[in-house]
Amino acid sequence: MIHFLDLDRCRFLIIRDSLKDNMLKGSKIYSFAIPFCFVIFAVSGFVGSNFLNKEYKSVTLDYFEVRGKELYNAGKFNILSENDLIPGIRDTVYTDLDCWLELKVNEQKLYQHWRNGKTETYLVSTGAKNSDPTSLESRPGLFAIFMKTEHHKSSQFNSANMYHFMPFNQGIGFHSIDGTGYYAHLGVRPSSHGCIRMKHEEAKKLFSDCLMGTLVLVSKGPTARVVAFAPKDFKNEYEYSNEDFKWMLAVNLRNLLTGNYFTEKRERFVIDPKVIPKSGVYNGYDAEIPERQIIPRSFAVFTDRKDNLKSSITGESIFVTDDMMRTVSDVSEKEIGSFEEEKPIVYDNELIKEYFSNPIGVLPYFGPKK
Repeated sequence: MIHFLDLDRCRFLIIRDSLKDNMLKGSKIYSFAIPFCFVIFAVSGFVGSNFLNKEYKSVTLDYFEVRGKELYNAGKFNILSENDLIPGIRDTVYTDLDCWLELKVNEQKLYQHWRNGKTETYLVSTGAKNSDPTSLESRPGLFAIFMKTEHHKSSQFNSANMYHFMPFNQGIGFHSIDGTGYYAHLGVRPSSHGCIRMKHEEAKKLFSDCLMGTLVLVSKGPTARVVAFAPKDFKNEYEYSNEDFKWMLAVNLRNLLTGNYFTEKRERFVIDPKVIPKSGVYNGYDAEIPERQIIPRSFAVFTDRKDNLKSSITGESIFVTDDMMRTVSDVSEKEIGSFEEEKPIVYDNELIKEYFSNPIGVLPYFGPKK
């Protein structure tokens, strides 16, 4: 949004000088010229310097062409036209690690995305829901690897061997198991009690590649979130608390799903994996992204007020009356109020619950069979 304060001030000074000359010379002709000049200057605020050349350029178009390019070149803005707003838009979560994992349950594939642009694909077999009440389907959400162990014995399934085990959703994680018979199901169908089965060598490689805190985005189809790499030298602007991270993640997703992705303030930050609970973060798996997002508008605002201007020459007071000023704006009082100072953030627990928490990621625990 553009608030033409300097232009407003210039108009006041011109009106003041005209009124001053009128008072000093006592000529009646200026009483007709003043309103005429005011109308000309008011119109010029919308048409701009191209008015005399009979070329009209809208404020919105000018904003995208001038301010948009400026911010785009600075790496802070990525919108140049309405057509760029919607295709593929999702809420982006940034990581400063060198890789992140994308598990697509509907494809039975795991994608390892690298900072250099390379992507490696692994065939996997995820959790299958069957007659066994202890079997669980893999759940969508944004997770982070919170433990690594080369050889883990299952406390639930008869001390089954789990090699290069990396859990991300409570007790569910990536690993391989004894033998190779299960290879026939990899990339074909879910077959485990809940974990993500992989080939021995691939599970070992993934274990070596991924650090603690590596992000894992799990989906069964559409998702409103995606992970991207922050620039290597990028640092968060502030020392965010856990509540700050939760709030920003919730608000960013809320704004996307309500069509306000570009109109509301948006923080760009690297997520601290420790903030992500073992149940994961909601990724909008059951939500629909609006077909159109609201486009930011720029506008000029002329405030309706009285000014007491003092002449620097005579010291006399010159009054600008209400009938000499008009409010020219297509914005509501709520939008004009956005120019006020920002108020401290008050965290809304209901909003965090709706757009951050991932209840579907909370899994039941079944003790060892006896």
